Amino acid sequence: MATGTWGQTSAAEPAGQGVVFDSQMLFQTEGAPIDTRRFERQGFLIPGHYRIDLLVSGQWRATQNIEFRDTGGPHGGRPCYERSLLVRAGIDLEKAAAAQPGSEPMPEGLYCADLARYIPGVTTKIDLKAQTIDLSVPQYFLQKNLSKTYVDPANWDHGVSAGLLNYNTNLFSVQNSGRTMTNGYAGLNMGLNVGSVRLRHNGTLTWSPQAGGQYQRGQVYAQTELPAWRSQLLMGESVTDADLFDSVSFRGVQLSSDDRMLPDTERFYAPVVRGSASSNAKVSVYQRGYLISETSVAPGPFEISDLQAASFGGDLSVTVTEANGKSSSFTVPFATTVQLLRPGNSRYSFTAGQIIDPGLSGDNQYVLQGTAQRGLGNDITGYVGSSVTGSYMSALMGSAINTAVGGFAVDLTQARTDVPNGGSLQGSSLRLSYSKNLPDSGTNFSLLAYRYSTSGYLGLHDAVALQDFVDSGERVESFARVRDRLDVNISQRLSATGGHLYATGSSLKYWNQKSQALNFAMGYSDQWRGTSYSFAVQRMQGNGDSRRAADNNNTVFSFTLSIPLGRETRGATVLNSYFSHDRQTGSHLTSGVSGTLDEAGKASYSVALSHDEQQRETTRNASLNYFLPEVSLNSSYSQGSDYRQASIGASGGMILHPGGLTFAQTLSETSGLVYAPHAQGASVGYSGARVNGSGYAVVPSLTPFQLNTVDIDPQGMPDDVELQVSSRNTAPVAGAVVMLSYPTRKARSLLINSLQPNGALLPFAASASDAQSGVEMGAVGQGSRLVLRSEKDHGTIRVEWGDEPGQQCLIDYRLPKRDPARAQGYEVLDLPCRSVLPGAARATGQAGRN
Repeated sequence: MATGTWGQTSAAEPAGQGVVFDSQMLFQTEGAPIDTRRFERQGFLIPGHYRIDLLVSGQWRATQNIEFRDTGGPHGGRPCYERSLLVRAGIDLEKAAAAQPGSEPMPEGLYCADLARYIPGVTTKIDLKAQTIDLSVPQYFLQKNLSKTYVDPANWDHGVSAGLLNYNTNLFSVQNSGRTMTNGYAGLNMGLNVGSVRLRHNGTLTWSPQAGGQYQRGQVYAQTELPAWRSQLLMGESVTDADLFDSVSFRGVQLSSDDRMLPDTERFYAPVVRGSASSNAKVSVYQRGYLISETSVAPGPFEISDLQAASFGGDLSVTVTEANGKSSSFTVPFATTVQLLRPGNSRYSFTAGQIIDPGLSGDNQYVLQGTAQRGLGNDITGYVGSSVTGSYMSALMGSAINTAVGGFAVDLTQARTDVPNGGSLQGSSLRLSYSKNLPDSGTNFSLLAYRYSTSGYLGLHDAVALQDFVDSGERVESFARVRDRLDVNISQRLSATGGHLYATGSSLKYWNQKSQALNFAMGYSDQWRGTSYSFAVQRMQGNGDSRRAADNNNTVFSFTLSIPLGRETRGATVLNSYFSHDRQTGSHLTSGVSGTLDEAGKASYSVALSHDEQQRETTRNASLNYFLPEVSLNSSYSQGSDYRQASIGASGGMILHPGGLTFAQTLSETSGLVYAPHAQGASVGYSGARVNGSGYAVVPSLTPFQLNTVDIDPQGMPDDVELQVSSRNTAPVAGAVVMLSYPTRKARSLLINSLQPNGALLPFAASASDAQSGVEMGAVGQGSRLVLRSEKDHGTIRVEWGDEPGQQCLIDYRLPKRDPARAQGYEVLDLPCRSVLPGAARATGQAGRN
């Protein structure tokens, strides 16, 4: 493959100057000249159409069909661009035009001349071997809001039509007191992609010999993206989000913004850094001691609005270094809550449909719910929302604030609920949440929230449940209504070795019940010389059910210890011990060993003994798991004094696509389908997937709306297969199955010992091509040995070291049938090179292009 470079920086090399080889410096055989003319056309590109990756300053932006036109220059074909393609790739053509006063803007349609005419300082590097065009553009002429992973919506890949299935199966059998009970389970997540529409459905299948099979249907919906609105449109059954209101299941339509469609610089909240400089200055921004941004600014006020700081907060330290070396510093507070948005950014959701809840026996109500959030300034975000059903209405208003002491969010919700058989409940709820990260102390208040509700307030979920509660004959007064709720999540780093202290908990109190629902846990984990250990205590009081509160108090203490046996290497055996104690069930102790059975870690095992103090029984447990590229298998066995238990299970995924059915590990929301014909055994990405006999492999997880790079490692595939491309880029939409094609060439590797018709050695570096098609197959190496790759099992090779008939000869070959047991290595043949018949026409051809 050829490469070429155009632009201002290539002017050092005179146009048309090629590479000249001094044949006297090369090894020659018996004075025979070496023809090096075919190597002297540096950067020559054959005109035509190429499907190629477009890079801008080294960053992938799109995969396009690019036309290379012959403009009569020394490099052959020149790439042609459309103005719209360059804009989508992130080049600011308006700013580039403004930098050249008097110049005309870049015209519409295909432009095949030098881009430097419209983009000052641009250079173009073509590498057809890697199938890339890299436009090196000065930073000033690039759109500022683009990140390294950003891809213009016009270049998002909707993927191919495909059917998807994730499965998680288990067969469980218990023998107890002479009786055998067997149960089967299969969790199924199914999907169908047609164009830009994605259909999804989930459900569970259970089976037993006594009851037979039973299928429970879950959600089913259709979804598509609306790139112009940065939103998702869903129709069917799903759930509302719980950011501002209670989450409920519904059947209907939902339109909501999707932050994943935004560039990285806009996706998460970060404050705008504002300041001023007295000269051409350097502005450095640090977070927790790490440099996260550095840029040069002109004299006067400056603004940095595209920071990619840690989304969970941490104050920003800004240093302004002037041209004379003097510096000044200031701090920008940065603490975030889930409600905070960047200035000018918005988030919304609208849902209309019928509430569905399998736990309710009455008629389901219709609901309208909408929420909206807007970044009003550098430190404040406002939000509103409303929920309406036939018997319920609520309205919410609040704001989130970034302050020097942390991130706060406060909102007020007013609600009215019509009670069956007359009357209504009215009330309000005030919620306050706080978040703060203290990097110097290692403390993180990831969530600290408190809500207080008056006696007449009901959330949407409770309001719907109340209707069913009263319809079943219960009194309104006995329905538990939340009075206040406290949620805490605090973590503290205590040592450099990983010591970590945490505390989480929630407390619920009700207006018409004296009991309190409490769930509190705290623990500490650390390691010492490879030994890991942790302590934990959990307190549970009440059951948290808003309709009734039972006295179900319990405190659980636990201790875990893991000790590697031998050297700390992958697959080393580990001794594990777990001890727990609680008031209701007493003490439990489990000890055993675990590890892997192979260096790759595909097979893992665990063997343990468990002792129950209350039951005074010791149980023997064992498990074996095996990981394959197409499926994960698991099994377990337990035996006690009067029972035995065994289970087997499998989990994975599969994709039905135009090329057939391909099995894989469990699929995530978005996945890729690799097609590399004949490359069986090659590994793909980091998931452990390998190309199967049909040439397909599945990449089970891709990041939607962002740049994804998927590489193929040729190790493991047959020697007679050559990858033409080993890396592909894609930006899939959420839920897509994108096809990634990797062209291959299947050709057997040959070493042919041959001589000229007169018995002389063949000249070193003489070319060898297919006599019929003209496709180049290799060259003559030292010692008159040809090094070739042939896609045919038989044919004729033309060896030539000049244009005269006496400087050419032909080798007829027929390859032996390859033994599958030895499909590696070279075929070595001894064949004569016969004279070219007088007047025989020389075949011409052109090497194929991708």
